[in-house]
Amino acid sequence: MNKKFFLGVSAIILVVAAGMAGTVLAQGPGRNFGPGFGHHGGWMLRHMTKELNLTADQQTQIKGILQTEKGKMQPMMQQLRQNQQAQDAAMNGTFDENQARAFANKQTQIMSDLIVEKQRVKSQIYAVLTPEQRQKAQQLLQERQQRRQQKHSQQQQAAPPGD
Repeated sequence: MNKKFFLGVSAIILVVAAGMAGTVLAQGPGRNFGPGFGHHGGWMLRHMTKELNLTADQQTQIKGILQTEKGKMQPMMQQLRQNQQAQDAAMNGTFDENQARAFANKQTQIMSDLIVEKQRVKSQIYAVLTPEQRQKAQQLLQERQQRRQQKHSQQQQAAPPGD
């Protein structure tokens, strides 16, 4: 039971880490940092401008926030990738629970730091918005969460029994 649980948790951590790395991690100099962090704020800024009717001044402020955040998150994403690569190299098809836990703990800490940064950016962006825009942004976030929950429910229902 414990081994099965641990392997399941490890798999989840790896999937989350890989997903974040794939969507947020810089692919090299001059490339987009990921959703919202590309050239001039990427699609996130365009989407916010459209949905929230941002002014030019708000766009400039948010663009600055996203660019600053890119500089903070990029090293964390590099740590996440390096830890994953180290784990892949060290495990080499064998299982050492202590080593696996050490890698998992390190990934967890990095992911926690990324979540804190995400919340910091959200707070900074909300400070730029008017009360009406904040309300609309909150509504959009709730709608996105509902879509994610529906998608997750559909995936759960489609999964074969025993998974």
